[in-house]
This record gives sequence, C-alpha cells and structure tokens, in this order.
Amino acid sequence: MGWAMLEDGEFDVAVADDGIEVWVTQMGGYMNMNTAFIDRAAGIVAIVDPFDAKRWVAALAEEGLSPTHLLYTHTHRDHTAGYSMMLNLVPDVEVWGHEEARVPSLLSHVVFKKVDFTHTWDSEPDTTVEWSAGSIRLGVTHSPGHAPGHVTFHGHGVYHAGDLLFTAHSGRVDLPGSDPGAQWRSVLYARELLRGLPGDWRLIPGHRYEWIDGSTPDWVSLEQALAHNFSLNSPALEAFERLPWQSFDDDVGA
Repeated sequence: MGWAMLEDGEFDVAVADDGIEVWVTQMGGYMNMNTAFIDRAAGIVAIVDPFDAKRWVAALAEEGLSPTHLLYTHTHRDHTAGYSMMLNLVPDVEVWGHEEARVPSLLSHVVFKKVDFTHTWDSEPDTTVEWSAGSIRLGVTHSPGHAPGHVTFHGHGVYHAGDLLFTAHSGRVDLPGSDPGAQWRSVLYARELLRGLPGDWRLIPGHRYEWIDGSTPDWVSLEQALAHNFSLNSPALEAFERLPWQSFDDDVGA
C-alpha cells in the first residue's frame, strides 16, 4: 500500500478484499486522521474519531450514505471535536468507546471532552475483543497509557492506532490521566499484535506526523512500522515482562 499526502478533508477510498470500503482522511490543524469502515449493502458507516461532522456527513451523502456508528479511540478533545455536531446532524447514531474513557474526574482539564457513549467496551488492558456491524468485523484492543480507556481498531486492511502509535513514534504521556508504564505495556502488546497481521496492511495513526525520512505520510505499512517505528523498536520494551498472548480470531477483518 503506497503512501499518501492527503489535503485537509480529502478522502482516500479503498475497497478491501472482502468488499468493505475503507475511507481515510485527515482534518484540522493537528492533522487528525479519521477512518471509516463502510458496508454499503447494509448501509452501515462506522467512523473512527470523526473530526468534522459536516464534512463527513456531506461526503457520505453524495454516496447515499449516512453515519451509523461513531467509534472513539479516546476522549481527548481533538479526537472528539466532531461529536456534538454529529449528534445534531445524525441524532440516532450509535456512539462507542471504552468504559474507562468515561473520565468525569478529568473533565475539568481542557484536554478532555465529555462524550455520552450509547455503548461501551469494558475489556481489560492489553486484550482484544471483536466488534461487528453488518459485514464489518474489527478487533478492538484496550491500549491505555496515552489516555484512560484508549483503544485501537484493526480489520479490513488497516490498523487504526489512535494516539498509541504514530508512524514513527508513540503518543505522549505527560497529560492528565496519562500512564507511562501502561503506555509501554500497550506498545509491547501492539508489537505482538502487528507481527501477526499482514505486513501490507496500513497503520493509520491518530495524527499525521513526521516519518523517519522527514516526510509526513498519512500512513505506513505494518511492515514499515515494525521495522522503523522508534517505540516499537525501543530497548525500553525489554524492561516490561511480555504479557501472555490473548487468543483472538486471526481472521478478523482479513
């Protein structure tokens, strides 16, 4: 899968081998990456961290589609920017996040935004559960550290890393609610997970930041990330005992 340098609000559309459409875009001043999984036959559109609700709704409407599910990696304000407007435009949309991403004690910090989830995952850290809607099947991994209740998604040719991993680094851990130890354990688990997925799948980061050659691609392949991402190859990982591998259907999203 080649690199891309999307303009703000430009959509890359790919169709996975199983027919699920994957739309990727970057929006906003922090170059937030959004991913949507679309089962057109069933009319299901699941969007990860939609940044600009109006642009998403308008682009989908041109295809006769509308958002049905919002999937949040975490509840930092830059990732939930489109939440309120999306509810205004699509009141019946399902809103998903991890139970531990409900952070009432942290809402006084500007970095967080209150999100009223209609459905939650309640999995343990560094475990993966399956989420499905129509023909969309995603692995949802609880990956805390950068933020409480942070999750990643993988399936249909992509691993949407949120702020756990960027193309070349991992997310910061100096914000309210961050946990450096949990972040390293999450990175360690992610490395094992990524090693078990096809190398040509795309790693979609939470933000488009600098790659190792100074460029800023919207994604890299899992093979490239495993070979060159500084956090995935950090000696610091060896300080953490390898977690027991949790069994999970290897065919999710394949």
